[in-house]
Amino acid sequence: MNEATFNWSEIYEEFATKLLEYKNDRKDLISKLQNVYEEIDMKLPKMESNGEILDIDPFTIFGLFNKGITDDNRKRILGGIAKQFNLKNEVPSSFDGIPLVNNLRSTFFNFAEERGENDINNLWEVFESAIRYADNPTQGNKLKIESTYNNVIKQKGIQWNITMGLYWIRPNTYINLDSKNREFIIKQKILPEQFIQEINKFKNIPNGEQYIQLCDLLLEKIKDGQYGYRDFKELSFMAYEQDVYWPPVNDYNPNIGINEWIEFLQKDKKDYPEALEMLKVMYDLGGEATCKKLGEILGKHSSSCLSIGKNLGRRAKDKFNLSPYMDGKTERFFVIPFLGRHIYQDGKQLYSWKIRSELMEALNSMNLEKVQLGNTQNTDIAKNTILYGPPGTGKTYNTVMYAVAIIENKKLEEIKKENYTEVIDRYNKYKEDGLIEFTTFHQSYGYEEFIEGIKPVIHSDEEDETDIQYEVVPGLFKKFCDIAGKPILRKEKCDIGINESTTIWKISLEGSGENSTRTECMKNEHIRIGYDEYGREITNLFKGAAGRNILNYFINDMSIGDIVMSCYDCNTVDAIGVVTGEYEWHDEYAQYKRLRKVNWIVKGIKENIIKINNGSRLSNPTVYKLSMDLSDVMEIIEKYSKNTIEVEEKKKNHVFIIDEINRGNISKIFGELITLIEPTKRIGQNEGQKVRLPYSQKLFGVPNNVYLIGTMNTADRSIATIDTALRRRFNFKEMLPNEEVLDGIYVEDVSIKDMFIKMNKRITVLFDREHTLGHAYFLPLKADPTIYTLANIFENSIIPLLQEYFYEDYEKIRLVLGDNQKDIQDKQFITIEENDYNDLFGDTDYDFDEMSTYKINSFALKNIEAYRSI
Repeated sequence: MNEATFNWSEIYEEFATKLLEYKNDRKDLISKLQNVYEEIDMKLPKMESNGEILDIDPFTIFGLFNKGITDDNRKRILGGIAKQFNLKNEVPSSFDGIPLVNNLRSTFFNFAEERGENDINNLWEVFESAIRYADNPTQGNKLKIESTYNNVIKQKGIQWNITMGLYWIRPNTYINLDSKNREFIIKQKILPEQFIQEINKFKNIPNGEQYIQLCDLLLEKIKDGQYGYRDFKELSFMAYEQDVYWPPVNDYNPNIGINEWIEFLQKDKKDYPEALEMLKVMYDLGGEATCKKLGEILGKHSSSCLSIGKNLGRRAKDKFNLSPYMDGKTERFFVIPFLGRHIYQDGKQLYSWKIRSELMEALNSMNLEKVQLGNTQNTDIAKNTILYGPPGTGKTYNTVMYAVAIIENKKLEEIKKENYTEVIDRYNKYKEDGLIEFTTFHQSYGYEEFIEGIKPVIHSDEEDETDIQYEVVPGLFKKFCDIAGKPILRKEKCDIGINESTTIWKISLEGSGENSTRTECMKNEHIRIGYDEYGREITNLFKGAAGRNILNYFINDMSIGDIVMSCYDCNTVDAIGVVTGEYEWHDEYAQYKRLRKVNWIVKGIKENIIKINNGSRLSNPTVYKLSMDLSDVMEIIEKYSKNTIEVEEKKKNHVFIIDEINRGNISKIFGELITLIEPTKRIGQNEGQKVRLPYSQKLFGVPNNVYLIGTMNTADRSIATIDTALRRRFNFKEMLPNEEVLDGIYVEDVSIKDMFIKMNKRITVLFDREHTLGHAYFLPLKADPTIYTLANIFENSIIPLLQEYFYEDYEKIRLVLGDNQKDIQDKQFITIEENDYNDLFGDTDYDFDEMSTYKINSFALKNIEAYRSI
């Protein structure tokens, strides 16, 4: 083994010794670190929740260049440190045998609000005592390192990584006990079996005395050379290199460059965000992980992560037109972005994926901080759910809790335990914010209201002249999906002034190609159009006049925060800007005097936009609306902008509630989009699909963060007859009457719960369970348990509902109310009066169907004995 492989240890030890000088001068130390990162033009990692650096420990400083970053960046950081701290040793060319901390946990302390008062001081103490013992192994120094080590391992978030830090600063004295080295030590049987048992096979971190003894025993064992490694550096190197990655580079290399990967991922993330989320997790874990580990972090099954990785490779193969890589008769796609190897973890053999170096470099350049794990699903609610049951069973009531649980990504039961008033307050706030939409289906509801349709749009001017135009207008569901799926600009990172409901405009500056107006507009940050002959106030703009619509767009419809795309020719745009000013008139120009100020985000480009403009070329009118997605425009901006426009990758969950979903004609309302609501067909899923809409000709898909909640009253239509297409694509949750919510409610001494149970048992026998009474009808009695409230419920809700259920069959209604068992009429809600037809009609041969008449007894409604007898 080449000694030069481990030449990093010299500068590491030198830097550790140098850091001791700053133990009591940490402000100067922090200042020097900030200077390092400024000089190498890199961003210093976040140390506190507010972004400030209040204090720092020496191990965290070593962690700055010993985590999942490229060797080039590691050299840049260490080179800057060597210069700032006047280190004599050279920056190493190789970092073999160096363990890396997790990018998600690269500091050795928590944020100020979470850490103990002496946490950072304790780290300095163990750092100093470790160097003293390594350089002068006296008994006193040994006791000191053991004591300070024991103090530190009690701190939150420390555990095994302290051994990694000790190894960095004195790799010839202290062993790193990360999982790879622990497995290797046990597998190689280097330590005596008795000692392995004493430390419980590394199930817990050893204490200070055990750790120093372990280091001494290991050094003693390996120095005789029988194991093939002579020190801890070589041991660590062999522990990491014991498994060979597959396939070997000389056997297969996709030869995809860093910039090619970046361009591919920027486009791929739009439709397949899960792939970039998985890559981010792998990157944060140092570039390698098993599907089991990825599944734990992402909240998915390991097989789902396997599928995401394979399909990423498949898309890359198609994009770069790569030759297939065959493993026998099986084509392997994961080998395009990854290398693989078998590993042992907790006694089980697993397969681990390692990101290829070019892809790792691409991820490092993409600023993955903005990629959040938006698909980690903590909520237990399905993407499409229908709540069904009899009236009054709390279907609409439950949509509130379902919606809040989805948006807050919580378990439903967790929300149900909360105070309902607080939940509905949050529900209303989310509704105001556009995260929840509510609609009711009915027989006349159609595709045009739900998806899109052609509708008249009326424009009126100051002279009350009406101009009717026909536009493709998005329906409620499409508009909701467009909002849910659009990129969210992170204003705290880069506020470019785009408004929340931005319109994208095409504008021609004098004409196509290069011209003086275009040049002047680009230089002075504005746009200008003509039709100067109408004057400043446009007093003579009659109906049908040339440019009428263009001027209306420019002066009245265009808003601050809208996007303008400068048309260079019919295929390309040369600049993209954001409107920053209202309409102005400028006489200093010979022509094109109408002006609006614009902040040009990118200019001097030549970008073909036919594809994102639905395959259409830019047409002649000077100003008009473009029907393209904001995400497409943002991709162009990100492509050319020097300042990265931060976009939130994590999109909040949105909930679309459809009340009375079974009352609508599903085929008529959803049309061809019924397939797109399936969870596997959502945008971003492996089988995600889009369809081209018939009116706008735009591609449309349902975002993965949109949840559909429907309600269905089984008394209106049986669930057995529901549209088959709907049944296949929704989970059905039955909402039955819940007598438990009425427990403890009494009117005088009558138990409402017992009365409720008895009535529903009778309805089930006489009709069916889908027409029982809902408990919600009786809930007002909780606040006001009086005979007057009960009478009002029966008179205005229960009896009318029973009349509807039994189609005016009053004998059955009387059976439900127990009137047939009541001995006197004063207790009967429905009384019977025998009809004397001779008295009413005289002698007639007419055959009357009923011999009696039924009447609602208002006296019984206010008689507690009537309810007791139910």
